[in-house]
Amino acid sequence: MTHFGLICPAETGHLNTMLPLGRELQQRGHQVTLFGIPDAQPKTQVAGLNFWAIGESDYPLGTSAEIFTQLGELSGLAALQCTISWIQKAATMFFKEAPEAIKKSGVEALLVEQVSREGEAVAEFLNIPFITV
Repeated sequence: MTHFGLICPAETGHLNTMLPLGRELQQRGHQVTLFGIPDAQPKTQVAGLNFWAIGESDYPLGTSAEIFTQLGELSGLAALQCTISWIQKAATMFFKEAPEAIKKSGVEALLVEQVSREGEAVAEFLNIPFITV
């Protein structure tokens, strides 16, 4: 069977889509590992999937809540600039840490949530197939 890697943001709306997909693949006999920041680990483990932490130093547990609290205090251009900065920082971390983690894990194909464009680039870099979800 295939070892699938899941790539998505650690936020509930994204995990609520990807984790059931991963669970279904697992029930069909595949191995599934989600690669994400520590905030994604509890929900991933409750879903019964493997979890591989990346970005632990840049994104310690609780970082997502802090970012959303900060965004909730902003509006307009300031909120947009904060969001862009967050996305750039996350992509930089992902490019730095994910390729080696994915190689070490033995993942054979990636399922990449549509907002995680960096996952597609890493799949192409590693020459493994991917599907955008």
